[in-house]
Amino acid sequence: MLRSPVTELFSDARNAWLRYEGVRCTPPLGSGMRALLQVGDAITTLAEGAVLGGRSVLGMQEAAVVLDAGADVLEDRPLGRTELTNAVMALGGMHGLEPGAPANPRGAPRRPGMVIRQTTAELHDGRVQVRYEGAERDLTISEGRLQVLTDDGTINVIFDTGDWQWKRAPATRPVAAGVTRPGSSIPLFDHVAEQVHRQVPLDHARLRLDLFGPDGILYYNPPEADLSGNAVCVDGRYYAATLTDGLGLRIGALELVKRDGIYQVREAAPTPVRTLRCRRAPGEACATSAPEFSADLSSTLQTHHGQALTQYQARRRGVVPDVSRPGWYMSRKGNRLRHYLRFNDRYFRVRLRQVDEHTQRISVYLPRGTGAGRLPPRGQPAHRIADIRQAIPAQEHRFMTQAEFNVEYRGMPSLEAAQVYESAVAQNDRLRLSQLQRAAIRSYLTWRRRSMDDFLQYGSLQPVFRDSGQAVARINRGLARIPPHAGRVHTALAVDAAQLADLKVGQTIYSRSFLVASGDRGRAVAAAGNSPRGVPTVVTLLAHHHAHPTGLLSLQDEAQVMIGNNVLFKVTAQAQGELHLEELGAARQAMGPLGAQPLLAVPLRD
Repeated sequence: MLRSPVTELFSDARNAWLRYEGVRCTPPLGSGMRALLQVGDAITTLAEGAVLGGRSVLGMQEAAVVLDAGADVLEDRPLGRTELTNAVMALGGMHGLEPGAPANPRGAPRRPGMVIRQTTAELHDGRVQVRYEGAERDLTISEGRLQVLTDDGTINVIFDTGDWQWKRAPATRPVAAGVTRPGSSIPLFDHVAEQVHRQVPLDHARLRLDLFGPDGILYYNPPEADLSGNAVCVDGRYYAATLTDGLGLRIGALELVKRDGIYQVREAAPTPVRTLRCRRAPGEACATSAPEFSADLSSTLQTHHGQALTQYQARRRGVVPDVSRPGWYMSRKGNRLRHYLRFNDRYFRVRLRQVDEHTQRISVYLPRGTGAGRLPPRGQPAHRIADIRQAIPAQEHRFMTQAEFNVEYRGMPSLEAAQVYESAVAQNDRLRLSQLQRAAIRSYLTWRRRSMDDFLQYGSLQPVFRDSGQAVARINRGLARIPPHAGRVHTALAVDAAQLADLKVGQTIYSRSFLVASGDRGRAVAAAGNSPRGVPTVVTLLAHHHAHPTGLLSLQDEAQVMIGNNVLFKVTAQAQGELHLEELGAARQAMGPLGAQPLLAVPLRD
């Protein structure tokens, strides 16, 4: 009656009249009459929806489902599991669906309502398989997306809750400044991934894929227990993880913390070496010590010393010492509070700068100029000259650059490596690379380096990599959008013995292929020991305009840079197993037999 009022009323009236006439067996209705009654039911439903509303009509239909189920029970007809589940969920206005059952049988109309489903997948022997287009496929996580491996390559997929099937994900525009690692749900560098691989991986668990979010954290249920936990995927393997304070993760015995949008090893602060006299023996040692500035920070501040505020200018702006933080100065005008550092009787403005959603920096700024002096240099934040940190513990009153802080407290191998990493972090939020350019750079840094180097040096084109020319063009366009790092980097090359013997100081050379270097000299020294041919040589490059930080794109090395092909270098020094080169400008790019000569070398990797 609630679902088909016209049909039910007509059938009840017809049955009552035939029973009054003495007809015991009611003949069935003809097809034409049934079609007319269905049209009447549809018109009645539309009228009820216009008067009562769509939700009321839906509630009446669900009430009819529950009443039909109750009538079946009264008639001693057993209810199946599916009918009982649907009847119970219909009381709340929802439709249930048994996993594995067809979501929309052929010919059955779809019914509106809320759908509650869970997307789970079984993890066995380190593999997760789902059914995609009629076949079982391996499911992986890469660049923050769920992917399946098919005969045509890797395809991004999503789970369609309407059809209870895995389908191809729609094309979406990628985040410009995202930091992702292929084959992993969380971003981390290679040396951290190697430590994660030493932990015990998960196996024989049930993963909840519908709760996979942008943070890369998964949820799993062990089959032998009712408890659930967190999990992460690193290079195709799944590990149990525990969330800790301060954006941290604990994977086995490994403590990680998220810094600059990347998970890195959490390191304890070193024990302070400075000793202070106690109150029982007062003297000059108990007084607040003057702040100390590191060598790199002192050199940077001394360069801009003449542009900082003088004592007279600081006094006019109301700059006074900050009694709560020794070494700091402050000024308050109205509701605005400004902070300063004093260096050699000059005052530099300091403020907190938000680099991206994960990164904050304490930056030193110059006073604003007038006229054209207010315009910042191209590609640099306005008036920023350095990012600084205070020593741990703060009682030491030592100030240093962020790069020096990374070396002393975060375990980075050298100051050059930390400077490359800071260049990448400072520019990462402003990168505007397309998805194809990112993919081309990552493919070269991970698995296509040898084939692409052969194409650039010798012109050989393998049938599998027929798009090498397009990939080279995309890499060059992508590198042009990455701001360069000026500084010293290192790489390992197997140089041709005859060419190495003829190289002289002052000679100009260039590389037909790309060069991948690092601010960490130790990586180049380690790679130089693996030379199947040629003379293993540690090459030190003094780059100016063509060393582009790519560590946050590949997540292989935080101090990694990539140098474009055909960049000119001048030989500045040469020794046994050592070669020093300096990048030349565009004015010296002379080709031909009397100009720069190509470097005959093969890159070595550690």
